[in-house]
Amino acid sequence: MNTKITVAVSVALIISIFANIALGFNVSSTSKENREKSAINKELKEQIKSLKTELDQAESVITDEQLVSNEDSKKVIEDFFRTQYEYNTDTYKDRFEKIKSFVNDEVYGQLTSAGVPDIPNVKFENRIKDLKMYLTAKNKELTGLVLLDTVYQVDDVASPETTQIFEVTVAEEDGQQQIVSLDVLGTFASMSES
Repeated sequence: MNTKITVAVSVALIISIFANIALGFNVSSTSKENREKSAINKELKEQIKSLKTELDQAESVITDEQLVSNEDSKKVIEDFFRTQYEYNTDTYKDRFEKIKSFVNDEVYGQLTSAGVPDIPNVKFENRIKDLKMYLTAKNKELTGLVLLDTVYQVDDVASPETTQIFEVTVAEEDGQQQIVSLDVLGTFASMSES
């Protein structure tokens, strides 16, 4: 009986050893497959991230190109400057109300921070002689320079032509294009010799 038990235990032990070896190979193989799949998954995630970045850049370029050719943005700039800088005695105060649709609250506050001055008791006029825009788009905003040539006249006396240079930024706010930044870079007038 001892021999039968010993043989049975030996056979069970040998089967157990083979089963453990087989399971060990299976676990090792599965572990190796999991590491490979994990590496592939990590690589795919990096590719997806890279593709998303490239897609965002491509969409930004397309949006910027569309913005440069967007006539609404250019019209907002031109209409703003014509409204703000082309006025006379009768339209002087009204222009501050009219420019609200072209600028955001911050720019409007900047333009009216000193308040709207009273109309002097003289006849005056400011005319735009030339308006040039040099614009480019970046980050879904249209940015550039505006050169504005104006002539100011009080009664019948005209001042020399004045050139002002503005840096302007237009972006979409509340569903419409508006000037979101406006800076005067300089004002130049011709000097006459006396």
